[in-house]
Amino acid sequence: MFFASERDTLNYARDKAQELFEETGQKPEIVSSNNLSVFFSELGQAFRLILEEKEILFFAMLQWLVIALAYLVWTQMLDWIPDEVWRQVSKKDNKISFTLLNLALTGWSFLVVMVASYPLSLLNAAITAVHYLRSAGRRSTIAACLSYAYRNLPRLWAFTTIDAWITVNAILDRMPRKNSRRTAADEALYYAWKIGTLGVVPALTAGKGFFDAAKDSVAILVAHPFRAIGVRMGYSMICWGIGILAYAGGLSYAMTSGHAAGSTNGIYNFYVLLAVPIVFAVGVTAVLVRPLYLVVVARLYAEVVPVADQAAVPADNRKADIAGVIFAILLCALLAFYWFGDQLGLRGWIESLAARDMRGVDGSR
Repeated sequence: MFFASERDTLNYARDKAQELFEETGQKPEIVSSNNLSVFFSELGQAFRLILEEKEILFFAMLQWLVIALAYLVWTQMLDWIPDEVWRQVSKKDNKISFTLLNLALTGWSFLVVMVASYPLSLLNAAITAVHYLRSAGRRSTIAACLSYAYRNLPRLWAFTTIDAWITVNAILDRMPRKNSRRTAADEALYYAWKIGTLGVVPALTAGKGFFDAAKDSVAILVAHPFRAIGVRMGYSMICWGIGILAYAGGLSYAMTSGHAAGSTNGIYNFYVLLAVPIVFAVGVTAVLVRPLYLVVVARLYAEVVPVADQAAVPADNRKADIAGVIFAILLCALLAFYWFGDQLGLRGWIESLAARDMRGVDGSR
């Protein structure tokens, strides 16, 4: 669908992870004391590096800010959707699919994810670069890390967008709702992707292409299957715990906080009010957990693949500059839609799509 060629290439790592699960009998279990133990056992050196290199926390806090802003921008379209649509959706006997409206919401969601993925990919790579620079005996500064990360940014941006889109869809599929169709097979495929692509970010940061990055990621899984699965699933378990607490706290907060100022749209109100616990949970994950995970994965990658050799691969600055131009255009478009959506006619367009969806269903009866 989006970035199909790159995703197909990276699916090699996902498929290899599935094969490993079948051969070894290991399963990507979320609730596992063994996985959690492995994750915490790997944190010692990562924690020391973060204490010594404060720029890691700076990059992590910027990630927190990016995700928080992206979430708030995403909620804007929910306010454009007419209240009548939400009333129809909430009816128990509702059979309206809202196909056109779903396509518009999917497009808006993907635009937000793609724009947010640009700075997130740069910051992920910058955190990874801290470990690489320190390992090479070079000074790790904010400028040096960002420069190191920027040289391979187009591929990193593509991967982060793909991975973020897969993650967002998985989160939405898991939300309690009627007619949920997510299965155990879907979960297994999702975690095969997450575990299989464990080493893609450090590989791309070091200068690899997509297929070589996928092969390097598989090499980590083959060389250290217990550690690789434990690190990834232990990290997922912590994120799950934080997410569940945030969702429970968000429900409680939404039920006691009334409506968001200036809106009567119930769904929009709910998601805006959820911003407080969600942003808090993202902050805990982005600042306290994810930097440790990225450093651990970078160290695990460097144990299997000689990073010094890969760091010599020349960067294509022209492609990086083109990616920057594309990002700037997308960001300007997103902000224009966000701030001037009514003036640009987006609200009216969304209302017309909703009306066409409902007329189409009524006409077919």
